[in-house]
Amino acid sequence: MDALARQLGEDAAVSARTLAEIERAMQDGGYLRRGADGDLRLSPQAMRRLGKSLLRDAAKQLSGRQGSRDTRMAGAAGEQTGSSRQWEFGDAEPWDVTRTMTNAIRRTMAAGGDPAHGLRLAVGDIEVSETEARTQSAVALLVDVSFSMAAEGRWVPMKRTALALHHLVSTRFRGDRLQLITFGRYAQSMDIAELTALPALREQGTNLHHGLLLAGRFFRRHPSMQPVLLVVTDGEPTAHLLPDGDSWFNWPPDPETIRATVAELDRLGRSGVQTTFFRLGNDPGLERFIQRMARRVDGRVVAPDVGDLGAAVVGEYLRAHVRSAYADGDWF
Repeated sequence: MDALARQLGEDAAVSARTLAEIERAMQDGGYLRRGADGDLRLSPQAMRRLGKSLLRDAAKQLSGRQGSRDTRMAGAAGEQTGSSRQWEFGDAEPWDVTRTMTNAIRRTMAAGGDPAHGLRLAVGDIEVSETEARTQSAVALLVDVSFSMAAEGRWVPMKRTALALHHLVSTRFRGDRLQLITFGRYAQSMDIAELTALPALREQGTNLHHGLLLAGRFFRRHPSMQPVLLVVTDGEPTAHLLPDGDSWFNWPPDPETIRATVAELDRLGRSGVQTTFFRLGNDPGLERFIQRMARRVDGRVVAPDVGDLGAAVVGEYLRAHVRSAYADGDWF
């Protein structure tokens, strides 16, 4: 700290001490931990709290849009049928309080106890309200990690969006499966911790073709689920995967790159994938390309402000569930 103060001034030393204190407090609170490589990582506890906060922000933005209905994200498990069943691990349905308390009273009396002296609930007592069958979804969120995403200030909103959607799926739609896929010069499947820790990349290339390939593999692993494809990008494809596994990059976009990308999207479209593109920025070429891509698979295009990206993606995910429910007759 003394050396830092001599080189950069006392203000720099004060800032460094403050950062060190914040780091120590977060580690003591269980929010930070060091990985095997020595780098700091957010703990699972921190990821949950951050995801919850970001999802709440997205919900507020959704409900605050003029003319939109209150989302609240309730009823995630479908409409109640009036019946109940014993609680199982992972159930998100509301408790049937009457049946739960009745079970506890019966068990207490059978054991020779007096319910008037108090009840202690056991896991076996708990019953939840049954709901109508709800279509489960396999959701692939493809996020652009090319140089322009970092250069144009879209890197942090992209991460916030992924965290909010991950928290929604893991807490409210536990029967769904979510795959996060990044695509730059190459595409890569990541878990939420890896994506959160991903530094801003400086490599050129937007390999949507590779990302769609990985999404297709993910959907094939879940053949009984409704496939939902969400693509966040700020540029036209400038790279595609060659048969030998290398990535071919060219700017402006090479016709072969466009052909490979379109062919892979068509393949997904034939399997019934619900597709939404989230276009960031105002590039006319990107706008034309995305609109044409969406029309090929009867998909949608959303062009949110970067600060509204999280709400837009969460809203489209919920909308996909509504569409699936109507298609399967669950709402009739």
